[in-house]
Amino acid sequence: MRRTGNRFSVNAMSAISTKGRMHFMVFAESFDAKVMCRFLDRLVGHLDRKVHLVVDRHPAHRSKAVRAWLVDHADETELHFLSYPPELNPDE
Repeated sequence: MRRTGNRFSVNAMSAISTKGRMHFMVFAESFDAKVMCRFLDRLVGHLDRKVHLVVDRHPAHRSKAVRAWLVDHADETELHFLSYPPELNPDE
């Protein structure tokens, strides 16, 4: 079988509800504020309650674009930042 030998990568992000339901998104581009806002849009679109999302301190999570998105969706979403290393986060 012929192959190109080109490498590719796929990234994923996820959220786990308190009831164990997993929400995830797979994407090919680098993780940035645009991707984070897209994930937040999808997440709040699937849920009928306010989302409290625990995140690490990745620059995309703290970006101006995400902060602006959160202001516009304050009644739907709230971020809570980890104060410990992300490797202790069970979702990661």
